[in-house]
Amino acid sequence: MNSNIIISVFSMTGLAILFASVLAIANKKLKVYVDPKVEELNHLFPGVNCGACGFFSCHDYAVHIVEEGVDPGKCRVVDEETREKIFAAVGVEETQAFPALALVHCAAEFEHKPPIAEYKGIKTCRAANLIYGGGMECTYGCIGFGDCTIVCPFDAIHMEKGLPRVDAGKCTGCGKCAEACPRAIIDMAEKRNEKLIFVACSSYDSLQRTRTICKVGCIACGICEKLAPEKFFKIENNLSKADYSKQNQKGALEKITTAIQPKCPTKVIKDI
Repeated sequence: MNSNIIISVFSMTGLAILFASVLAIANKKLKVYVDPKVEELNHLFPGVNCGACGFFSCHDYAVHIVEEGVDPGKCRVVDEETREKIFAAVGVEETQAFPALALVHCAAEFEHKPPIAEYKGIKTCRAANLIYGGGMECTYGCIGFGDCTIVCPFDAIHMEKGLPRVDAGKCTGCGKCAEACPRAIIDMAEKRNEKLIFVACSSYDSLQRTRTICKVGCIACGICEKLAPEKFFKIENNLSKADYSKQNQKGALEKITTAIQPKCPTKVIKDI
């Protein structure tokens, strides 16, 4: 009996040593080297993996910075203090960064978009868009179920009266809301000045049809294009579009907000 116990103990001990040896060898052979600089950067990034930098995750971004020399200033979520630490860790001179904001190119609240049919399907914009636009007559405007608000990792966009409202103080321009919108009425733009001017409409319908189905849609009257500084606004396919890169022109923003916005017949020229 005692000999059996002794044999069992030695057998278990031997197996334990064998398995430990195998694990030690496997660990040595299969161990993945992680650059300490990558780890340092990864700890500095917020870890929300929002994609605003253009990479899959914060860790993926850190790897590309260290291995490929990607611009370390692409993260829009970190504060200024952390941003300085990131550049110091990489050892490069800090570049100027501008906040990016989500712009909603639609101004139609519930009262502006009466349905032409009753929609009883799944209450998401993506689902409704597949079934005659959820009963909306306008095929370009916001459907209003708030897919964009669900995906925002920063609680920066909320539905009010059937229209997404962006909190500029919270928005990082990550682009999640734009990806979620089935009608592509949201895009990202850098705010390089005190204000950011944009056209809150995405409709390419004719003047007559827009006037009929939406009182707050762009009718391509051309007032903004004629009165604004050169090429600030451009009418294409019945829709006015603002060139964000032109917004640093001297005196341009002041002229638009004082002389052009009030003259827009449908008040579709907005600013943040």
